[in-house]
Amino acid sequence: MQANDGTIAESEDLDIRKASARLRSAGATQSRRSIVAASELLGGVSTATAEAFRSLNDALTPDAVTKAGLSACVYSGIREGNVRFLEELSHTSRRVFDALRPPDPNEPAPPHHETERIDYKRLAKLVAAEMRTGEAASG
Repeated sequence: MQANDGTIAESEDLDIRKASARLRSAGATQSRRSIVAASELLGGVSTATAEAFRSLNDALTPDAVTKAGLSACVYSGIREGNVRFLEELSHTSRRVFDALRPPDPNEPAPPHHETERIDYKRLAKLVAAEMRTGEAASG
């Protein structure tokens, strides 16, 4: 490939697609991290809420209400539910921050997956050969 100054340039240096592919890859990594963090957050809040309601339900058993009274059981259930909710949120917070953590400079880079180019001529030959064998087997 010839550059503007008349010299021959490496095609890799002028291939815009390679730089944009690297940029897309970096963006995809950050997007993936953001999606993972959001799903961790939503899942964690859901789990924390479920744990809080389980605690409330556990405190409202018929035996407990009979022994301590409804208001004491509701208070105990809400208190325990709040504790379990906040404990679960602390675990969720750790997972979210871990998902968003930028890579450590000493950490090896994730493997780069480049897509292979499709050889359409070879694909057409394979499809034609498969169609011929399919026709020969059925007819």
